Amino acid sequence: MSKIIVANVDSDAMCGTDMEPEIHALSSMCCCRLIALAEDDDLVVLPHSVSDAYIGYVNRLLGRNLSRDNVIVPRRGDEEQIILNFDSLCDGDVERQIAERVGSVRGWELEAYFLDRAVIHLAERLDLALDSRTRGYLRAGGAESYNSKVLFRQFAAACGVPIAEGRMASTAAELGRAVAELLNRTGRVMIKQDTNSGSAGNTAITTFDEDRLTGAWQVKRVPDGADVEKFATWLWPQIAVQRNTRVVVEVYHLSEQALYSELLVRGPGVAPLLLNFGEMRMEPTFIGFEIPSQRLSQFDIGEMISHSANLARAAADAGFTGYMNVDSILTMTGKIMFTEVNGRMGDCTHIDYWARKLLGDDYGRNHVLLTRNWIGASSFEDTLNALDEAGVSYSHETKSGVILPIEDVDRSGTFDYMVIGDTLEHALAIEALAHKALDFDPANHSVH
Repeated sequence: MSKIIVANVDSDAMCGTDMEPEIHALSSMCCCRLIALAEDDDLVVLPHSVSDAYIGYVNRLLGRNLSRDNVIVPRRGDEEQIILNFDSLCDGDVERQIAERVGSVRGWELEAYFLDRAVIHLAERLDLALDSRTRGYLRAGGAESYNSKVLFRQFAAACGVPIAEGRMASTAAELGRAVAELLNRTGRVMIKQDTNSGSAGNTAITTFDEDRLTGAWQVKRVPDGADVEKFATWLWPQIAVQRNTRVVVEVYHLSEQALYSELLVRGPGVAPLLLNFGEMRMEPTFIGFEIPSQRLSQFDIGEMISHSANLARAAADAGFTGYMNVDSILTMTGKIMFTEVNGRMGDCTHIDYWARKLLGDDYGRNHVLLTRNWIGASSFEDTLNALDEAGVSYSHETKSGVILPIEDVDRSGTFDYMVIGDTLEHALAIEALAHKALDFDPANHSVH
């Protein structure tokens, strides 16, 4: 059955419209990677057009016949930086374009990055196929609740999932008291904005002489002799911004690895399906994946997946359906501790899709994937040519090499890469050759 894919990465329940233009450009690039999920008769709703060169690249690797006719861009999408929210999805223009393109889509399936209220409203207007058991829950914002850091702590506690000791704060005074109470546990705390993504908005407070911590967007050191409570209170106006009128304060634990799992939640009474899992590459915030994780012990893998499945099953019983990404860490003391859950697709979803199409559903048994995001470049074609000349472009024969799962060179001057190897050592060797071919310096994320 044909489907409509809504690539609403920057929904109001995530970053919203309050981002800086350069951050918005990088984030909206993530939307366009979902074009690879489209079959020839599908439609993809994107915040802006994707290049013909990239569509052709997807066609060559996946054997598709996609074109710009498969892409729907809302009003003003190619003139302004918009997000796919209620205003852009539900003003009638998207419906009009779909009707002009293919006529009625009644009964088509729906795929969305985030099954938020705007998407459900559009789906109902188009009479798309929705699960009757979960329609009301999603219409009421059920998926959005799983992007809340505050609600995650409640959710995790109810499921018996191990999380860091923490507090919720909705005023400057409450923030100051929470930091003062928790800072002496490890000498560090993390303040998380309630709604944000990709470590954006995470502020670490430390008593040590350091300016980088894994998962922190910024690190603030408490001055010697300073009143901790007053210092944290002073930070409130810098943290409680955009829609974030409340934050989470957690004891910060140094981590050995940052981990994730992705599951497909299939509604009440149905077991969730594990799709993929791995290690997040952090420098110090997220820059890519290693799939599956090669350093995590079998016991720790089992613990991570069992807790992730419990969270997904509880969400299903509440009425949620769709993708769910669950983040955790392995602490320096050897404990699995969960940090976040997101009831939506993640940065791994399209990677898993590419791997399944190229390698088969059991790719994790025989291959290792490495990814890296937001690499600067001046030309998509020159990048492809450099990889070809170095002999590291993906080969259908060897089932290894480098794929560019998205590019946005004309708008943001960046692309992502995905390396497929037989082993971790093989994947790392291919990655090193790709860096050399592209003259890529990982220290500054640019191609010279």
